Amino acid sequence: MDREEQISDKHLNYLKSVLIAQLLLEANDELKGSKAFRQNIKYQVGKTNKLLEEVYQEGFNTVYHNNPEMCINVLNKIDGLIHKIKTATIDELVMIDALVDKYFENKDEINETQTAEFTKID
Repeated sequence: MDREEQISDKHLNYLKSVLIAQLLLEANDELKGSKAFRQNIKYQVGKTNKLLEEVYQEGFNTVYHNNPEMCINVLNKIDGLIHKIKTATIDELVMIDALVDKYFENKDEINETQTAEFTKID
């Protein structure tokens, strides 16, 4: 792997971390007021949120301001996939995993015959 590919992989991994951190911050905000949000958890979530914001907020702002529509769409796609996984039955999870494996085995062929679209955000 040459230097350009290594830098590209590092940037991609950083971008993934930034986007996942943003989703975690949003999910933590949604916990407030729930039964699961007891004092100890509240403290830990607050501590985690503070750390994530210190480390990733500037990176997220850069990504978001570079292309807000793409950023929101990617966050929505990740959030949607997480929701599908968390609500799936065991049988469905096995099938989803097999379908994902098939996609990665035949990515070029599938991309030629299938389409995926992002939502236009006004």
